[in-house]
Amino acid sequence: MICIALLTGCTLEQKKEALDVKKVSYLVLWGDRPEVELYIITSDRKVIQYNIRPEEDKTYDYLAGELPSEDNYEVTEYEMTEASWNSLVNTLTEVDFMNLLDEFQPDATDDSSTYYIRVETSDDVHQSGGYNAGGHMDPESRRFSNARQAVDRALNRNVY
Repeated sequence: MICIALLTGCTLEQKKEALDVKKVSYLVLWGDRPEVELYIITSDRKVIQYNIRPEEDKTYDYLAGELPSEDNYEVTEYEMTEASWNSLVNTLTEVDFMNLLDEFQPDATDDSSTYYIRVETSDDVHQSGGYNAGGHMDPESRRFSNARQAVDRALNRNVY
């Protein structure tokens, strides 16, 4: 009996405790056009979308809330469904987002956009991403890609 318990304990995947997500920020810096998209999603399922035309001579920490002057962006607000929010939180939990690589390093052959996701929970804040983040086949990239696809689906961006 003990052997069976040990064997099944080793073979069954432990279900992770769901992250207590308070806020998700998603940043897309398009590689082929001068445009930035920033989405702020809060646990009450409210979404604020910023379409930003960046100023050439300035850089901003968009994920920290820094934005150019109001005439350089448009804001759209809406609410996502509870099912979309739950699916997003489930995926962030499954990919163990809070332990993902902080910054993905591009290789010389990449020609892509830059993606960042920042997740704030009741206990912690973690940000992951970079140029072509999630664009490779290694396990860390696949985890980020899964998280990014979940955000895109929750936002109905229809990217994939």
